[in-house]
Amino acid sequence: MHSIYKTLRSNSYSVPCELCSISGLCVPRLLNNTLSSVLERKKSYSKEEIIVKAKTPLKKFFIVHSGALKTFVTTPENNEQINGFYLPGDIVGLDAISTKIHNNNIQALSNTLICELDYDELMNMIDTHKDVRDLVLKLLSADIYNYQKLVLCYSQKKSDERLATFIYSLYLRYQQRGHTSLSIKLAMSRAEIANYLGLTIETVSRNLSKMQEQNILTAKGKYIYINNLEALIDLVN
Repeated sequence: MHSIYKTLRSNSYSVPCELCSISGLCVPRLLNNTLSSVLERKKSYSKEEIIVKAKTPLKKFFIVHSGALKTFVTTPENNEQINGFYLPGDIVGLDAISTKIHNNNIQALSNTLICELDYDELMNMIDTHKDVRDLVLKLLSADIYNYQKLVLCYSQKKSDERLATFIYSLYLRYQQRGHTSLSIKLAMSRAEIANYLGLTIETVSRNLSKMQEQNILTAKGKYIYINNLEALIDLVN
């Protein structure tokens, strides 16, 4: 049996610049600035630290270099509703373009390194670089598509299918970032997964146990090892 702690290609869960989803938007790289200029744009945040609060005027977008972020809103009952998880290479805040304010709270799920992209710089690049304009449209389209998939997941899938879809989507997202292992380290807690999927913690735990009994995966703490990828895909579908 494979070890659940099998090392991924990147232990830090960081992404090299060339695999970042917004590599074409990197201002220092577009302007042929030095590596130090790129690094100066990076800021570190501690676990659970708020990067930006909802209703804050839009001035910057945030790109995850290492670690992970979540976005959430606070309901009228003062409860947290999570609506997104962001991994290395993801850009956060594009939904704020229409309102000019951040619609969500953005919080670090772990110690996280962020690259910042100035809103005005992005708008100027859209005007002068066709490739950047096309990339922004692609990113916005992907956001819409992912939201539609989430709604479909909520409305049509059973609880075990929702969880399988979430795990498989994480696997695919890490694969796109160069991670070649079937082992996934979850940046989010069971409670946060349940909140995001509209389930209870007990339901998430029960379905994880069920998938372990079926030898689809092995779960221990924040680690999940996919034992049978085809069976996981079957459950998703």
